[in-house]
This record gives sequence, C-alpha cells and structure tokens, in this order.
Amino acid sequence: MTRFGVFGLLLILLVGSPSWARDIYKYRAADGSILFTDQPRDRVGPEYTLLSVRKGWNYVPRGLTAAQRDRYDAVIARAARAHNVEAALVKAVIHAESLFNRLAVSRVGAQGLMQLMPETSRHLQVLDPFDADENIDGGTRFLAYLQGRFDDLDRVLAAYNAGEGNVRRYDGIPPFAETQAYVQKVKALRLRYQVQLAARSDQDDDTLAIR
Repeated sequence: MTRFGVFGLLLILLVGSPSWARDIYKYRAADGSILFTDQPRDRVGPEYTLLSVRKGWNYVPRGLTAAQRDRYDAVIARAARAHNVEAALVKAVIHAESLFNRLAVSRVGAQGLMQLMPETSRHLQVLDPFDADENIDGGTRFLAYLQGRFDDLDRVLAAYNAGEGNVRRYDGIPPFAETQAYVQKVKALRLRYQVQLAARSDQDDDTLAIR
C-alpha cells in the first residue's frame, strides 16, 4: 500500500513483495492526491473516492549473488555520506524495493533500484531513474527528508512505503499488512548490512595498517 503526501509524490513497493498479494485500489483524496492501497473502501475513509481496482500481482523470488548484492556499495556510500543517511539503511531499502535490479519496474510504474515513481523522479530531479547513481541519490535524499520529519525508524520506513500522510493519520505504522511486513523486512536487512559493512570497514583499516 503506498501513498506519499509530501510533494504529492508516489513511491510503491512491488518488487520483493510476497508471491501473494491483495487487489490494489486506487483512490482520489479530497485534496486531489492519489492513494494506492491494498485496503478496500471501508478501510480508507469516506474522504477518498474509488477510481479503480487492479488484481494483485505475482512475484517469484530469485537468487541473489554476492556480486549482485554488493555491486552498488560505492554508490550507496557516496549518497549516504552526502545526505547523512546510514549506508546500511539505504542498502536495506534497495534490497527490499528492487533486489538490486536497477531496471526494475513495478506494475504501477515505480522504477529502478529504489523504486521511484515518475512524479518522484521529476521532483527529485532524477533524469534517468534507471541510472544507479541518480536513483540511489534521489531515494537517499527522500529518506533523509523523512528522517527529518519522523524521529524513529519505524515511522520513516512506514512513510517510505505507505506515505507520510498515512503515518500521521495512524500516529505510527499504518495497519496495512504490506507496510507492517515492509518495516520489519527492512529493519532485519539493515542489521545484516550493518554487520557486513562494518566488517568490510575493519578489513580496509587492517589493510591500511599493513601498508
């Protein structure tokens, strides 16, 4: 389920979702913003007008090699430093969003490694969403923005997946199965990548000491 109230932008998580999924409902809010969600009419409130319903998608997980997993680490590190966002968090979001496939396109048009919607890319001045550097920089800037809006990681991740407005509406993680699973998945991946990146940093320090 995805909606971004800020900037009127949309991001959606499809790649990396379970093989089962509910129908996707498209609503228009009173202010004209668009809401994509897996929640039926009686769960979103009377202020939303139903526009369409799409059948749920299927996703078949694929294997992930170490080379695929680590291919963009240098780009991630640059973006993380530039926008003061933890590199392990950026990598975890990429893993959850696209499984490190820079050409990933969701059913509703989200693109690239961090699954940016075209409206999002335009606002963030990402000219080519399939360019790893541009996509990761744009997605990391959006994470930085959300970290400035929310004081805990759960809400930041929920907002990335379900939208800032929904997080404020429910005063926390919205009661959407996809969003709740997404938050837990990214947090688990973040811990994994914290260990991986820390170990690599220690190895680099040892190499410098030997030299």
